[in-house]
Amino acid sequence: MALARLVERIERTLYVHYEDSFVYFFEPNFESLPPELLIHLFRYLNPSDRCAASLVCRTWYDAFRYLEFQRAVRLHIHDIEFVDNGHPLKGLMTSFRYFTDVRITKVVFGNKSDFWSEFGDGIEELTFDNCVIWKHKLASILKYLPRLARLNIYNCPDLFKTWKLMENLTVSWNLLLPELRHLSLARNNRFQDFHFDYLVQLAPNLDSLDLSDCFSSIEARQRVLMLNHILAYVRTNSARLRHFFLNGTPIDNVFLRGLADVKDLSLRSLGLMVCEKIPTNEPGIIDLLRAQTSLTHLDLSKSLSLNDYALIQISQSIPQLETLILNRCWMITDYGITAIKSLIKLRHIDLTNCERITDAGLVGGLFTHNRRNVRKLYLGLLTNMSDAALTKVSFEFCDLVVLDLGGCSNSINDLSIQYIFYHMTKLQELNLDCCAKISDAGITGVNLEEKAFAIWDIELSFSIADLAGLRSLKLSGCYKITDVSFERCFRFRELKELSLARLLQITDRGIERLVLGCPALEVIDFSECRTITDRCIEIVTKCEPRLTTLKLQNCALITDRAIRAIVANCTVLRVLNIRGCINISSYAERKLSAVKSLRHLHGCTPEVI
Repeated sequence: MALARLVERIERTLYVHYEDSFVYFFEPNFESLPPELLIHLFRYLNPSDRCAASLVCRTWYDAFRYLEFQRAVRLHIHDIEFVDNGHPLKGLMTSFRYFTDVRITKVVFGNKSDFWSEFGDGIEELTFDNCVIWKHKLASILKYLPRLARLNIYNCPDLFKTWKLMENLTVSWNLLLPELRHLSLARNNRFQDFHFDYLVQLAPNLDSLDLSDCFSSIEARQRVLMLNHILAYVRTNSARLRHFFLNGTPIDNVFLRGLADVKDLSLRSLGLMVCEKIPTNEPGIIDLLRAQTSLTHLDLSKSLSLNDYALIQISQSIPQLETLILNRCWMITDYGITAIKSLIKLRHIDLTNCERITDAGLVGGLFTHNRRNVRKLYLGLLTNMSDAALTKVSFEFCDLVVLDLGGCSNSINDLSIQYIFYHMTKLQELNLDCCAKISDAGITGVNLEEKAFAIWDIELSFSIADLAGLRSLKLSGCYKITDVSFERCFRFRELKELSLARLLQITDRGIERLVLGCPALEVIDFSECRTITDRCIEIVTKCEPRLTTLKLQNCALITDRAIRAIVANCTVLRVLNIRGCINISSYAERKLSAVKSLRHLHGCTPEVI
């Protein structure tokens, strides 16, 4: 009955009915659609499309402000002095919106700001990245964030300077953050044990800890002391801790054994880098994998000592695993990868740069009767994978959303790519970087030497246009692709990111057809395209109003005329790379200061913004 009433309401509001001399006119009235229907429709859009749709009318804007959609929007404040009377805080202070996710990058904090007292109640995730901030400023900010659930502090070395051990005693109960569940100190934060203790004391209910890439550059003795201190924290809080990441830090067997022996530790996510050779007597990593049977996410990237025995133990002990990342695990062979066929719940598989894996391992480990759960598959730089194995991949993984084949030049050709276009129609992200065998024939399905399907007198071929939902496409280094592909196939309404670096046969004719067929592009990479001219840039900047990133590195034909087009047409451009464009003058480069949204300029001369 509820559904019937909703349908009746839609029929009443969607059209306005006029009657005049027995002639009936119907006009769409989309602004009167029920809000519950608008919210349902908006779920099919990505955040940037929802933001554009919210400008249609007030009703659509109200639907855009639905809490679920607001959590997908991030407020990114970059490269400013954080003061209320400056840009952009002056405009934000008069805004009636609220933000659940705030990211602060390359910011210098001034005196007290009312921004945090004004918006702090709604902030659930806060990220400081490469900021100049001190302990007292951090504390003065956090006290306004009672609902903060995730705190990320990346590459902020000043935070841990001139900090005395006795200052930890000044922790006030008013600074406690009971909702804080995740704390990340990743990426080059050289903190000590008392810094760590102060921050974790603020979060009595912390269940997720990320310390990736923190201790790789310090001396071995200090690293061991810090790892032991963190291990002591894990022991004390083992009953509560569910997610623990220590990627990018060399860890030894002693630490792994200590982690394996922690009682009541039941992790859901784990990230480690195993660099020490796994001993035959009491191997810590094996005991750890046997103990953590509830893992759903396991990231062992750059674990150069991870061997087949450890992978077999993963397959036997962790049946609930959904994400398995083995990026750059060079010791893994076909024997070990075959064992993962028992992990039937996998949704994300990353075997990038596992150079010893061949067709035998892929067929034995990946191809089972129940791989329809997999949504993300990364097979980049697998130089021993053949086109036959890739063809089988396209048959078995029909529901993939992300496929990365970057650097697989041996297996990607015009015929094998045809099977991907036919079977993987749900793809949203496709990486074909450096797959130099692909030509217009493979992309368009026209003039193929061998058809994808040929039965008697029936021949079928396919094109990239069958991937209607593409949002990210990388074709860098596919130098055989010309304007023909753009003219025939590129009509992707949802495409956001396109990489065409080192394509040597594209001209303004193909670029014009490309941008007309892909009106939602936000990131475009033309680096080292020697045929890209000023006319191409004029076309792109006029037809792509959402353009935020434009890379033109080493495009020798670009001149000051292209800069004038960028200044005139780009209103939301944030990143521009014109390094190596030898025909751009310093005078024209200084004119880029008129693009108020520009935050990163990689120019021929020192930055002028």
